[in-house]
Parts: sequence; structure tokens; C-alpha cells
Amino acid sequence: MWNQESSWNTGDSAHNPSMSAMGIFRQPTNSSGVRVSHELTMRLRFRPGLNRWIRDWVVLEWGAVYLDRQGEIEMARILVPSITPERPVRRGHSPFSVYLIFLVALFSVRGWSQSLVIKDVTVIDATGRAAEPHSTVVIDGDHIVAVSRSKKTHLPQNAVIVDGTGKFLIPGLWDMHVHGASDTRAPWSHLLFVANGVVGVRDMSGPPDANAWRATQASNPDPSPTIYLGSPIVDGPNPAWPDSIVVANEAQGREVVDQLQQRGADFIKVYSGLSRNAYFAIADEAKKRDIPFEGHVPDAVTAAEASGAGQKSIEHLTQVAEGCSKEEKTIAAERQRLEASFRAPDATMPQKIAAGQNIIRLNFHVVESFDEATAQSLFAQFVKNGTWQTPTLTLLQGQIDDPLSTNDPRLQYLSKEVRAKWDAGYYSHFPPPARAAMVQLAKAEFDESKKIVALMYRMGVPILAGTDTMNPHCLPGFGIHDELAFLVDAGLPPLAALQAATRNAAQFMGQQSRRGTIEVGKTADLVLLDKDPLADIHNTSSIQAVVLNGKLFPRAVLDAMLTKAQTLAGIPDAAAAPGK
Repeated sequence: MWNQESSWNTGDSAHNPSMSAMGIFRQPTNSSGVRVSHELTMRLRFRPGLNRWIRDWVVLEWGAVYLDRQGEIEMARILVPSITPERPVRRGHSPFSVYLIFLVALFSVRGWSQSLVIKDVTVIDATGRAAEPHSTVVIDGDHIVAVSRSKKTHLPQNAVIVDGTGKFLIPGLWDMHVHGASDTRAPWSHLLFVANGVVGVRDMSGPPDANAWRATQASNPDPSPTIYLGSPIVDGPNPAWPDSIVVANEAQGREVVDQLQQRGADFIKVYSGLSRNAYFAIADEAKKRDIPFEGHVPDAVTAAEASGAGQKSIEHLTQVAEGCSKEEKTIAAERQRLEASFRAPDATMPQKIAAGQNIIRLNFHVVESFDEATAQSLFAQFVKNGTWQTPTLTLLQGQIDDPLSTNDPRLQYLSKEVRAKWDAGYYSHFPPPARAAMVQLAKAEFDESKKIVALMYRMGVPILAGTDTMNPHCLPGFGIHDELAFLVDAGLPPLAALQAATRNAAQFMGQQSRRGTIEVGKTADLVLLDKDPLADIHNTSSIQAVVLNGKLFPRAVLDAMLTKAQTLAGIPDAAAAPGK
């Protein structure tokens, strides 16, 4: 057994010449003369079974290992090759690909038995306190055990030391509206989340049996975010999504709540097509059984009624814009008439087109009839009832349906199946005139949504950050940084936007005593940034390292995760369910 102090050395002189304790400031070559961009040296003990795999597949070409007297690997030295356009990586053939698989497996499988110390870092703890420069954070196991500005902070022996000079430490991020996180066809999405500092997600359309899914997930060797797992979508007859649970009446609504709670769902996901009787039965049964219900406000229910019934969160601001109009009742009646005309089984195509055009006009009228006094009255009810809002501005902006830039480097991490759905856009089945009208409507609704979010924030309505990932333009992992930027653009201060993805998420889930902020006793889920997110919220993407449940993932390892995600996304059938 070893007992020497361990340290990480990761150097990249081209990108960060100011690094000291973490820097090596040289770019060595391997035996083949290939220049490398990083050198990683670690002293550790692997679990049995990894040793032969490491010796046979990695270190002969790209590094060296050091064994203890029992022949177990004690220290590994890995060279990370530099990637340039002249030396592309060929998927499945390059020694670098083998290295990437090794590196991700190394950090995922091995036990993390050492303490971790992040020194001289600016801590943005998300409690609301001012940023604390020159702080030291000490992590033991998977918990934070000290946060101090004192230079006399006791540092544990054998600790891994990370120099945080000039850097910023924030709590790990939560994306509170995603799809596909529990879908076995999208293992690559978990890596994208972690590589982007997303330590947890709320899956808004979970599997039929959450308990069974968790049992299989426990054997997943890759780093994964914590998943707050919803039920499958609970909708009315003729549901929008084929894998929904259909509830047609009050009795079925109560039965579904009972079944889904027994199967381990963290909450019941309600949807737009539920009837009033079914919805309020679900609400009543959920309250009796002490399980939250969250999701869309059904078309047959107002936002105020949903809040009064105890719906814990409203997604995408569904029915909120209507609730901000003095004409809400008239609008609801007209919408019901037009929808019935559009869906009538004997409706002719001209009749359907006319009904569709009138629905678009009605939605424009919803935007135009916004009344601030009415909105304030509604939002006061949200505050009183504790009704959270997940605006998903990323989704609402995406529904403008501007073509995705083919130069966006993030697209390389999507599977072909997902990319094909995204390329089709939201309105590909509409005729050109209707599509143009829908795009204009989406622009108007997005602008109004930002106005609504700003007013909600000023009135104290609790807000969550969520993206609606797997919908077009809503990227797993990367998307949370887009959402934070949209929240700031809507009028939230950068700290409030950051709290929407950290402290607020923990409060919403009833987990504020163990996560969401950087405080002693909390789970060590952290993100180390190169730049100050309070100066510019876009800096949340300047990630230098992620700490997940106390385990350190430096930048080189995060890059390895991205490459592995890209490889997994390229495997046939690596699809994922669309957003819902």
C-alpha cells in the first residue's frame, strides 16, 4: 500500500500558461515521436481486473505504469496526444481512441479514497452570499468538509491538491427538464451532461418501472448525473406521444398515481390532453400519497387552477400566457371550439386548414392581450402556492426553427437518428405559408415568454433552469449553458440564473440539506471555471474540471468523455426518444 501525498499534474501551456501546481509546461513526445498536449501522472490503486487490460492495451504505446510489490498498479503515467487537422483521429483505430476509453474507465471504475483540496479559488457558493476569493475547499469522500479563507486551513495528508488560483468554483449544475436520460439508447447523453458540468437532471418522461431502471443503472460504468426520475407521461385519450399512459376518467387517474408511486417514480408527469375530472383526481390522489405531480397544465385547466390544485411545477409556461390575459375565459372557449373543428373525423382538408389558421391567429391574440395587472395577480398565486416555473427558454427559442448552423461543433455529439429529427425541424409537416406563420408566432411567443419570466423573477416566483433536451436545438449538457444565458437575457441577474440550476433545483427536490450549494456537509458536486460567471454568465462553459460525488474529472478527462460520447453516438441504434 502507498501512503505518499498524491498530486495531479495536467499541463497545457498553449491554453493556460498561468497554471502553477497543476502545470508541467512542456509537451513531451512518446516513443513514436508524436507530440502530446497533456501529461497525466497519478498515484493510485486500481481495482483488481483492470491491470492486465491497462498493460495490454494502453501503456505499451502511450505511457508507463509502476507496480507495487504485489504486482498491483500503483501509479500510471499517461501521455495525451495532440490532435491537429494534420493528424486526425480515426474512430476505432487510433491508439488515442484506446487511451480515451482507458481514461474514462479509469475515473469511473476506480475507487476514490483520497481527500481532495481545491486551494486559492474564488468560491461562488450559490447561497446568495458574495463570492469569496482565495478560499480553500476540502472534500473527504463525497462530501465537503471545509470551506475556508484561512491560510491555516488544515490539509489532509495524502490529499489531491488542485490549484484554483485565478479560477472560480460553483456548485454542479442541474438541468431540470430533460428527456432521454433514462433511455438506454442514449448512453452518450450522460457523458455529455457530466462533461458540461451537469451533475443532475430531472427526466420528464421516465420508464414504466423506475425501480427496475435504477437497478440496471447501478451497473453503468460511465460517469452519470444523478437522475430525478419522473413517471411516463400521463395524458388523455389520443395522447401526443405513443408511450404515454392514457387516463380517461377519475378512477383511472387515481389508480395510475398509486401504480407509479409503487414503481418508484419521483413524481407524476401530467400532460396537456387530460380532462378536468382526470386531472383533479390525479392532483387529489397525489396529495394523499405525498408524491408531487409536475408537467404541463392541461388544455382544459387554467394555470391558476393548476397552482391551486398543488401542481408543483409548470413546464414551458403552459397556460401561463393565457392566464396573463383579461380574456382568458373567452380565449379558452374559442380554442376548444377550433380544436374540435380541426380534429373532427369528418372535417375536410379546407376546414382543417381554416381551423389551423384561426388557431394561429388566436395564439397571436394571446400575446397581444397580455395585461400586467392580470399577470401580477396570477404570479402572486404562484408565490403563495409555491408553484415553480421551468420556462425552458432554450426550447421556446428553438421553436423559432432557425436552421442549425452546420459549423456548430456541438452537433458532432448527436447520433444520426437524433440529428435527422433535428434537421427536419418543428414544422416540416406544415405547408410553407403555415410554416412561415408558425415561425413568426414562435418569435412573438419567445419575446413574451422572456417578459413573463422577468416579471416572475421580480415578484419572487421560484424558477428552475431546464432545457427540454432532446428536442431540436436543445443539446444534452451544452444546453444548460444556453438556458442560463437566456434567463439572464430575460432579466435575471447572473447569480439568480446560476441559482436556478443549483440551489433552486435542490430546494425543489427537497434536497437542500445535501446539495445545491457549496457548504460544509453538502455533496461534493462542483464545477471549476476559468472565468467569472457573475461577470458574464456565458463563462459557466469555461470548465476546467468537474467534481462529481467527490471524484475529480480534470479537463483532459472531460475531453475524453466528449470523444467517447461521440463514438457511442455513432453506434447504430444510438438514438433517443424525442423531447416531450
